[in-house]
This record gives sequence, C-alpha cells and structure tokens, in this order.
Amino acid sequence: MIRKGLLTAAIAVAAVVVTATPLRAQTQGADVRTWTGQTYQLVEPTLELRYTIMVPPKGEGAAPSDTAPTTGAKTPMLFGSASSISQFLDKQPEPLQGRRDSDAITIRKNGTDVRLPLANVSSVVFARQAAASPLPPYVAVEHHRYSATAILNDGSRVDGDYVNLGTTVLRGRTAQGRVDIPWEQIESIRFTR
Repeated sequence: MIRKGLLTAAIAVAAVVVTATPLRAQTQGADVRTWTGQTYQLVEPTLELRYTIMVPPKGEGAAPSDTAPTTGAKTPMLFGSASSISQFLDKQPEPLQGRRDSDAITIRKNGTDVRLPLANVSSVVFARQAAASPLPPYVAVEHHRYSATAILNDGSRVDGDYVNLGTTVLRGRTAQGRVDIPWEQIESIRFTR
C-alpha cells in the first residue's frame, strides 16, 4: 500500500516536472528557390544585413607638412618629401565589417513603405525586370529592378512595386552545412513554423 502511494506520488511529481519544463520551440525553417532553379530547405533562417564602416584616416583635418624640420641641418631625402613617404610608413586603418540580424523587410508600393516583421510573413515571391545599368559592363553585367509580393500569416497579401534589401543575405543551415544566399538571388521564400 505504501509502495503504491509512493509510485503514485512519483508519477505525479514526474508529470509536474515534465509539464513545467518548457518544450523546445518548433524549429523555424524556410523553403527557398533561387532564380537559377536551385532549391534549399533551411533550418533556423535569418536575414542578415552586412555593412562596412569606413574609418577616417589618421590625422584627418590636419594637413601634413612638406617641409623638413628646421634644425639648421638639411635632412637628405632620397625618395621624396616626408609627407609622400609617410603614406607608405603609416598604415591607414582597415574598414570595419559588420553584420546584424534583420527582423523585417520593407516593401514599397506607390512611394509608400510597408515594413513587414518576418514573424508575420508566411512567404515572399520576388519578381524582377531587366533595367538599364548606369554601371560599366565589367562592374555589373545585369541590372534588375525587384518587386515583391508577401503573404502574411493571416492570409492577407502585400504587393510592392519595389524592394531593395541592400546587402542582406538569407542565412540558414542545410544538411550540408551553413548557406548564405544573397537576397537578389532569391525568387521565392516560404517560411515553415
């Protein structure tokens, strides 16, 4: 009888522990199709914005002097003035590379920006049209103007005549490893929750 009571108490405690322990949230995924027809099934997808911060050169604002210090003696200059040589001696700071996760995309329709939180987006289908590029062919062979249609979780639809996510990439994991897909290569994304 005591064993039966202990067994019942142990089952009750186990049930409380199991229900009190939070269950792991369902892993979010994304089915992605690129313009080349490649498909990916990503686990834990994120939109990641990459950017560069240019660091100003040392002593910006102060003009270097082209004259040698006046000590009475002449300093021999074999390869040019002190300021022209200093560019090789003083290394300038490298640009800083940064990245941050983006939790929304912005779609433009008739000049109005609509910011869509990714948590509310079920799928996005991009469309592109060839556009004349102001860049020389060796810089950009093709240039496109992108538009998008987003389907939200509640079934509503947001059409946009322009979208530009800049340097954003869609990052996620596949069975083969991590994948970074630049947004302009994506034809469609369907989020799975």
